[in-house]
Parts: sequence; structure tokens; C-alpha cells
Amino acid sequence: MKKTIIITSLIILFLMLYFLQTNFFNWFTISGVSPNLFVIFMLFVGLFAGKRLGIPLGVALGLALDFFISKKIGISGIMLGLTGAVRGSFKQKLFQRQSYYHYPNDCNHYPCL
Repeated sequence: MKKTIIITSLIILFLMLYFLQTNFFNWFTISGVSPNLFVIFMLFVGLFAGKRLGIPLGVALGLALDFFISKKIGISGIMLGLTGAVRGSFKQKLFQRQSYYHYPNDCNHYPCL
């Protein structure tokens, strides 16, 4: 149930990004380059969900993009799938070690509880 809600919310977010990309960011350029919200979306999905969700979601959403926008089918699917896979593999390396700061047990100077 929880996984279904997460995937449904990701698809709804993808549709909102599609609306923003085609209507707003189509004319918004910085030195002739427009931002691609779908790559940014797949970077976040790959980082927070990992490869198991990043690859299939990237391929499926990329194929949907190809059907809606592009004339060549499969290019966006492959690229977004690879983006989710690469970022998902970094998740394991980035968050492998715990980054807790251990305070020294300084009972000589301060009372220990």
C-alpha cells in the first residue's frame, strides 16, 4: 500500500513537471540552455529511492516523454534510466558510513549523568 502511494505520487509529480517543462521552461533559457526538470527529478529519485526504483521509473517515464514530446522513441528512456541507475549507485557509497559525532566521555571535568 505504501509503495503504491509513493509510486502514484511520483507519477503525479512527473505530470506536474511535464506541464512546467513544456509551458514555462520552454521559453526560460540561460545563455540558450534551458533546464531539464526530468533529469533533476530522476537524480532525486535515484538518490532517495535507489537503483531498484530509479531504473524502472526512469525508463518508464523516459518512454512516456518520448511518446509525448520526441519523434525518436527510446532515447529519453535510456538516458533517464541511466541517470536513475548512476545516482542510485552513488546512494550506497554516499550513505554507507554513519556520520555521527561522538562526544568524548569527559567525566573528569563535567558531572556524568
